[in-house]
Amino acid sequence: MVDKFGRTKNVIEIEDSNFISINTTFLEKTLTEKNSNLLLQIPSSYQNTELLFANLLLRLTELQFLEADTDPEYEVGMTLKAMQFNKRRDFELIQIFDNNDYRLREIIKGKKKANYSPAVISTTYEKLKSKYVLITGGTRKKRLEGIRTIFNQLYGVDFIPSKFKSKSIVVCKKSIWNGIASIEILESKLKDLIPSTYITKKGTEQPTINIDSALYFVPDYSTAYQCVLCKGEKIDNILLLDPKPNQLPTMIMDQSEHHFGICAITTQNFEVEGFSTWRWLKEEIDLINSL
Repeated sequence: MVDKFGRTKNVIEIEDSNFISINTTFLEKTLTEKNSNLLLQIPSSYQNTELLFANLLLRLTELQFLEADTDPEYEVGMTLKAMQFNKRRDFELIQIFDNNDYRLREIIKGKKKANYSPAVISTTYEKLKSKYVLITGGTRKKRLEGIRTIFNQLYGVDFIPSKFKSKSIVVCKKSIWNGIASIEILESKLKDLIPSTYITKKGTEQPTINIDSALYFVPDYSTAYQCVLCKGEKIDNILLLDPKPNQLPTMIMDQSEHHFGICAITTQNFEVEGFSTWRWLKEEIDLINSL
């Protein structure tokens, strides 16, 4: 795939089995076609469900990274983390000049306030993009480096995406999210490589890292509708991991207004109008993985 940088996108897989590769391809084809819906049914006896889910999540992340804002607009008052220093240093953007220059003031906290004067730095737009990252709260530099690593692996670009023009939603139980989030890839846990936010049924937001999220995780579609779609967020795709069948017809009705693609993976046996259904048999999976 050629991405927005004009480069060929690499593919990262946690486990490269034939069956998983086929299903990630199904997912990518479905989600790159507008208003297309796919229901994948796998046998309840399939042993690698968690790894399959993790690979599908990673492919969704790769697609969503295409929506990273590589030319963000900055505003006075924004907080940025400096990536070029060994020590943790955060700055507030305090001035923007007509000649595309920017002025930053270091944020000093706690006891240091009495002993240190905040540094004031002038920089250009290009340096601001390459050496600073927009953050929404306390964020460790090491976590940001993990996101830089996966972005570089995918696109060969030394860049940390900290703002996204649109997002996607993953609907799954918290137990499923906890399981796949702890799977390791590129020497990090999967959750540390994906800028995302888990939203509880009560609407409480739990970000994995304090930058703009590429993905929202929710326990059910009702939470996604109330806490994301109703707030006017632009959503590209919704991925459902082992959903309840009654969630899907409602999503079909909302799809015409919000224009998102839908892919659902389930171990249950059911059909829903408006979805193309592919039902995997155990014998087919065994044959594919033996090739």
